[in-house]
Amino acid sequence: MTAIISIIALVLFVTLYDHFSARTWQQVTSSNRNELVFAHRNRAYGAYAIRSNYEKRMVIIMGGLFLLIGLIYTSWVIYKNLPEPKIIAKPVDQTQISMVTPPEEKVIPPPPEETPPPMEETVAFMPPIVTDTPTDDVIPLQDDLDKTKASDKTQDGDPDNFGPPVETGDTPPTETKAPEPETFVDEEAEFDGGYPKMMEFIKKNLDYPETAIANNIQGKCFLRFVVSVEGVISQVQVQKGVPDCEECDKAAIKAIKAMPRWKPAKLNGRSVASYCLIPINFQLQ
Repeated sequence: MTAIISIIALVLFVTLYDHFSARTWQQVTSSNRNELVFAHRNRAYGAYAIRSNYEKRMVIIMGGLFLLIGLIYTSWVIYKNLPEPKIIAKPVDQTQISMVTPPEEKVIPPPPEETPPPMEETVAFMPPIVTDTPTDDVIPLQDDLDKTKASDKTQDGDPDNFGPPVETGDTPPTETKAPEPETFVDEEAEFDGGYPKMMEFIKKNLDYPETAIANNIQGKCFLRFVVSVEGVISQVQVQKGVPDCEECDKAAIKAIKAMPRWKPAKLNGRSVASYCLIPINFQLQ
């Protein structure tokens, strides 16, 4: 900017110097020449008026140009010396995110096995066949046929039990299925001592992987787990892990599993098992 203004000022100076130094008889703007040429002539208009006012107009133009250059230079100096605006950094939002897990799909039990038809008493009754060889088959009486059904073989029925034979033996113990964890509760499960104590525990028991430190890996790991009625933590799963750092996810799971018993959640005044979601932040100091 300084170089440009200097060049303009130099051109202005050379122009003014050329104008005032060349005021000779050969110049059409010479006052002596105009007085002699336009003697005893009408000077109110025409070339005389133009040549006479030429120098005045040149002074006005050059003065205006000089003032414009000075104004531009002054504005540039003021702008250059203005203080730089301070950039205020926005505060980092550290609000913890709670994700509501969708309800698990219930497993539909298979249909019960069909009970076979009851075993009925039958008497063998085959069509008579004429042969020359005598047989020892006993021919059923009419009374037997009235009480039983005819079949191709004789078998005994069970009138008191119309189902298949039941095997006797020790009945295996039935397994009691744990109740499903609740998603929506009246009082959330809580670490003993509250949120500050929980974060203090995680900070002490969380091991930052060496590979993550060496590669400058940072991020958040969201863990979902179940707090039982007794406050025991189980089913720890990674909902959203740290990008490109499986070791960080494993370290977060290890820290959660090392926690002591929680205060279980409550629903309608009773303790119930519930889901919990905790974000663990991996950040290098």
